[in-house]
Formats: sequence, structure tokens, C-alpha cells
Amino acid sequence: MDWSLVAWLKRGGRRKSVLILVSKSSTPVSANDVKGSLKIAMSQASATLKELTDQKLILCLNPEDKIGKLYRVHKNGEDTLKQIK
Repeated sequence: MDWSLVAWLKRGGRRKSVLILVSKSSTPVSANDVKGSLKIAMSQASATLKELTDQKLILCLNPEDKIGKLYRVHKNGEDTLKQIK
């Protein structure tokens, strides 16, 4: 387990909220879904999804698309969430 990743996630309340939202969803999640559910700006939703993707906590299902990217939780993200709960 990468404890620095766990600490990074705990430091960012929005990162943790987005990861939980994506992990609980039964269908892929878009930035617009995150924006609506968490009542944050689209730029914040997109930036947070990119951060979580870069850390390999979530997976972008259609990275070639410029608009309408879809995300789901990665195995690494599930494992990291278990350490936080």
C-alpha cells in the first residue's frame, strides 16, 4: 500500500469526495455528474478527475474524446478507499 497516496487523498477533501462518488456509482461517471452531485464548478470537477486519473485511482474509459469523458474506479482506488474508511 502506498501510504503517501492515502495521505494525499485524505488531505484533499474534494479528491476523497469525488473518488467515493465514482466508486459508489454503478455506471461510468462524467465530469458533469460530479459537478451536479457535489455542487462544484465544472473546472473543479474536471481537474479533480484528472488528478485522480494521474494517480491511477480512477480510470478514464474514453481518453481519446475531448468532451464527455467517462470514469470508473480503478482497483487501486478501491484499495486506497478501504484504507481511509
